[in-house]
Amino acid sequence: MKVPFAKIGLSALLLGGWLASCTQTAPTDGTHSLKTLQEGFQNPTGTARAKVYWWWLNGFTDSTRIVEELRAIKEAGLGGVDIFEIGFRPDGVVPAGPAFMGDSSLNHIVLAINEATRLGLEVGLNLASSWNAGGSWISAEHSSKSLYVAKTRVKGGSNATIQVPFPEVPKVDDKGKARLVEWAADGKPVYRQEIAVLAVPVGGGTFLDTTRIIDVSRYLDATRDELRWQVPAGAWEIQRYVCSSSGEQLKLPSPNSVGPIIDHFDSSATRAHFMHFINRLQPRLGDFRKTALKNFYLASFEATGTIWTPTLEAEFRKINGYDVHKFLPYLFDQTAFEPAVAAQFKRDFDLTISELMINNHYRKGKEIANSYGLNLISESGGPGPPLHNVPVEAIKALGALDVPRGEFWINHARYDNTPDSIDLLMLVKEIAAASHTYQRKITELEAFTSFQNWWEGPGDMKPIGDRAFCEGMNRPVIHGFTHNPPGMGSPGIVYYAGTHYNDKTTWWPKVKPFNDYLARVSYVLQETDFVADVLYYYGEQVPNFGTPKNTRFTAGAGYDYELINTEILLRDLRVKDGLLTLPYGAQFKVLALGEITGKNPALLKKLEELARAGAIITGAKPTALPGTSQALADALWQPGGTFTKEQIKQGKIFSAPVPQILAALGSTPDFDYPDKQSERLDYQRHSQPVLDYIHHRSGALDFYFVRNTRPDWVSRLCSFRQVGKVPQLWDPVTGQILTIPIFQTQGTHTQVPLTLPPYGSYFVVFTNEAQPKVPYSAVAGQPHPPRLRYTPAGVEFLEQGTFALYQNGQARSVQSTPRAQLLEGTWQVSFDPAWGGPETTDFPKLISWTTSADERIRHYSGAATYRQTFSYPVPPAKNERVYLDLGEVEKVAEVWLNDQPLGISWTRPHRFDLTPYLRPGENSLRVEVINTWANRIIGDLTSTQKYTNTNVKERGSRELLWTETPLIRSGLLGPVTLQTIQPVQ
Repeated sequence: MKVPFAKIGLSALLLGGWLASCTQTAPTDGTHSLKTLQEGFQNPTGTARAKVYWWWLNGFTDSTRIVEELRAIKEAGLGGVDIFEIGFRPDGVVPAGPAFMGDSSLNHIVLAINEATRLGLEVGLNLASSWNAGGSWISAEHSSKSLYVAKTRVKGGSNATIQVPFPEVPKVDDKGKARLVEWAADGKPVYRQEIAVLAVPVGGGTFLDTTRIIDVSRYLDATRDELRWQVPAGAWEIQRYVCSSSGEQLKLPSPNSVGPIIDHFDSSATRAHFMHFINRLQPRLGDFRKTALKNFYLASFEATGTIWTPTLEAEFRKINGYDVHKFLPYLFDQTAFEPAVAAQFKRDFDLTISELMINNHYRKGKEIANSYGLNLISESGGPGPPLHNVPVEAIKALGALDVPRGEFWINHARYDNTPDSIDLLMLVKEIAAASHTYQRKITELEAFTSFQNWWEGPGDMKPIGDRAFCEGMNRPVIHGFTHNPPGMGSPGIVYYAGTHYNDKTTWWPKVKPFNDYLARVSYVLQETDFVADVLYYYGEQVPNFGTPKNTRFTAGAGYDYELINTEILLRDLRVKDGLLTLPYGAQFKVLALGEITGKNPALLKKLEELARAGAIITGAKPTALPGTSQALADALWQPGGTFTKEQIKQGKIFSAPVPQILAALGSTPDFDYPDKQSERLDYQRHSQPVLDYIHHRSGALDFYFVRNTRPDWVSRLCSFRQVGKVPQLWDPVTGQILTIPIFQTQGTHTQVPLTLPPYGSYFVVFTNEAQPKVPYSAVAGQPHPPRLRYTPAGVEFLEQGTFALYQNGQARSVQSTPRAQLLEGTWQVSFDPAWGGPETTDFPKLISWTTSADERIRHYSGAATYRQTFSYPVPPAKNERVYLDLGEVEKVAEVWLNDQPLGISWTRPHRFDLTPYLRPGENSLRVEVINTWANRIIGDLTSTQKYTNTNVKERGSRELLWTETPLIRSGLLGPVTLQTIQPVQ
């Protein structure tokens, strides 16, 4: 008899044979055994370890500190660095170092690579002092280029020699910054290329007509700036178009490293730039494969201005089938042509620019790097408009790399102006899609970028990091670790943006457990394959960018989706066994369509082919398509957009919502639970569900990473689309692996009661391991399962009550009586006088240091040690466990009981097992707590004695001056309790 869970419990355990879900991915590099994955999870190495941006401000570096910092990075459990030289404003704090890639700079880069090689770390090198790509070695021929125009009015009716001036190339940009243009003796730029001279009729209509524009380029004498042409009757405007240097500089170079950026659309410029680095490094390092140097890195493209390159004309004609010249006026006046004509030209021009950049910069750069044993990494997909003028189809650009990289920020967002309010700084989903569909193992993210200076601890970073993991990140690159030469003091110098994550950070000595956490999650997501039900084609427009998970597109609550672009759809997508299939084995039930413009006739033909082969496709029917495309669309789309299973084999495309199609197919959610509270996972000031997830697979092993999106404890009956498997709980905070003793199969799903702490996360792993004994099938709760914890000793109920556990259809009543002893009384607290704190003081009760009347405590930053002696009258009863729960901690804590180390805690629950070390009678407890630097910096504003030194002297964040910045809660806040629990075995 089936019994409602909320009232009594779940039905008896149904152990059927394993039924594979039809939504699956086959591993790209072979499957791993469960034992291998368990060992790798508990002790992750290699690429599983996070990296850091290693900021070298102003190129000012010190050899001793380079070695010290690399050792600190290794000891902290990180996997490597990306050396990133960058300029910092001239405030007298950070001196100007030598020119980037000059002899002195090269000496320190080689030193860093050699030391990293010895330590087993990985090194990447950013190919510029700041960004975009470029440097002082870039010639005019290889520098970035723009298109310039000069206009002259003439009257026709006779032969004429017309003076046509050379277009003006401004010496400064719109912000007054000098353009780095090389000038010839004649006053013109050294690099210049005549593109076209057009005679444009004046008057005669609102919009230009290309049939009336005359290309008179052949009549130009460029040496004399003369046009010899028989001018027809009427008024004309002669427009002379010239390609020349844009003079755009590197964004934030060190003072002695100013230089132009390269022409990112010219393969010869890419080669010249890459070979400059290779030719400088190789004589010193030899075979790169034998060193720690593994990657070249290109930061996000943030150039401005009109784009042109010498090969653009030929590429435009090749791609679009017509000449670009008569449409050049559009580039300077977007209202020059009738809107439909302008829109078509813009699409064609944008596509050309995208192809030039992808092929001539990213693919060419990868080809060169690979030939020398190096990988190419880049943020080639954005952030795109409106933040930056990134002229690419993002997934294709990311797929052109060895390792795609995106970025996400903490406590900072940039929303677009659409009703969806999309966060433009959460670039994860599209990066992961590129990694999957182009079969790259690693999805890197510039991680935890922030404008808050020393506000965060690791626990503050976890929620947004877990969100990125659930969108597909599998390797964080933490932004960032700033190099500090001797004499910089503490907290020292930092790059203005970023979570300050170096050995000058207060809590750095206790950061390794957080880095272990990131590595455990990364390891599993790197070594397994993403699973989703739906494939989402994000449209053929260029530029094009994927938005954060479940924003402008969602497959429905409990389902996930993969993004696909035009190249992969046309080249790789097939139908196999009724499912949409990619070459590496990923299969999907539904293809959902984004915008279709009809520009590419092959796209509709491919959709027709897939539909005829049995693919289920849905999306809005396109209208007003060019040529014969509309007739094909009319034939393909099911009238009215209706969907029934009987219509699947008729070769039609539907317009029904994806959730409706999945429901009609009988496809239940991959991950489900009651009381979601929201079906949107948008985080953009609207709403979010209680739990978020991502599903990966390796062979017969399924991995669900589940996270709590809330700051409170959450207990839910979670339903996973798995049958005939045994669930395990893998805790990435501790590395502990446990078989879950309470679960049951209901139809196509396995139900598991799961309790997550505030912002907590676990892997729920389904294996084919033999069941050690008959498990419990359910536990009764109202309306959700009781708060519980799976442990090696059994199930611990974290709340009082009588609960029914079901086994073999029989209910077992369990009385839960956890006992809590509040540690009251005075705490002796020791601060470090070197940082302005009192050597020892008493806290009658636990408070935030910021509320203390003692200014030495209120503005203290660093470590403080709490001591208290408590009495535990009798030993724990047999099988009882006694835990210490610290309550709230700001920011990290390490605990000793009777001088025995119990470990470090950086996220809730701050809980330690005391059982092995607890003794009857008096026990000595010691808790060391470390906060952040912010409070001491604020205190130094008015203190006669200055304890801190930094180059970030004015602002506590982008929004607030230090004088406006509130103090950051600090210390052991409690309540501190001893919790005695009897596990159910």
